[in-house]
Amino acid sequence: METLAPSILQVRNSFLEQFQNEKLENISKKLDQLFDVEKDPVKRIVLLASRVETIRKRIELIYKEDNKIKKITQPSEDKKEEITKNDTEKNEKSNSETWIRVIMKESTEVNGVRFPEGIQIDVTEEDSKKLIESGKAAIIS
Repeated sequence: METLAPSILQVRNSFLEQFQNEKLENISKKLDQLFDVEKDPVKRIVLLASRVETIRKRIELIYKEDNKIKKITQPSEDKKEEITKNDTEKNEKSNSETWIRVIMKESTEVNGVRFPEGIQIDVTEEDSKKLIESGKAAIIS
């Protein structure tokens, strides 16, 4: 990853200090406005670097907020055991599913996905039965 020259970083940091008491959204808007009217290439680079830094800070803030929400809503130990048991049962069910390869005889939709005629797809045994009975697919041996 390329980095900016130390002099540009210094100017960027001193420039952003002017906005330290403002919300990151407002800073982003101001930087956009300044960038639109600025003609000096060096100042434009400083503005772009400032925008990138502001965006990084906004992403970091969002990430912290998301993690804070997840920490607050973590289930109790009893619920964790119940969830783990349910997940185990679901995994066992999905691992026991048999997949069948079929070729589509005509264009159709399976579980919200559109498949063109002639394509080969792997589907669950249940879906393969439905497709074959409707005449839209044939099993590939």
